[in-house]
Amino acid sequence: MEGTPHTAWFAVITRWGQWKKIPERLKELRVGCYIPPAYNTLVFLHTDKARALNLVNAGEVKGHFIIDHNTHTLLEVPQDQMEAFIRVTTERPDAVISADEPIQKGARVKVIRGSLKGVEGEVVESPSGNASLVVRILNLLCAKVNIPREDLSLVEG
Repeated sequence: MEGTPHTAWFAVITRWGQWKKIPERLKELRVGCYIPPAYNTLVFLHTDKARALNLVNAGEVKGHFIIDHNTHTLLEVPQDQMEAFIRVTTERPDAVISADEPIQKGARVKVIRGSLKGVEGEVVESPSGNASLVVRILNLLCAKVNIPREDLSLVEG
């Protein structure tokens, strides 16, 4: 007896304007998805790998997958990174989404108060006295939002 297929988040780059149709079709097919605000040519599919491949190959989702350069296969976004990214981009629509990697040197922090409590990320200092929290999906993109310093705690290790 086979077990339930492993579900993960897979990133697909689509053509501009496709984002309006994709969520409706995926809802009909009972496939979870997330499209970040202000970065709507990127669709995250929440399904198993075989079904994700079938959706793109059959044209249900028009686009191409982002490949993990380390494994040379489809990029699988870990659940904890995806949850943090969704929270930041949903609860703080003013978050800046960028395909650029943030500054390499920076403290790992966890938000300890406010609507983003529990989200971990990297800090890049800003002159305003706040810190810019960067939540990133490794090898893909990041979202940056300003958080008061008193709402951040250093993460050990």
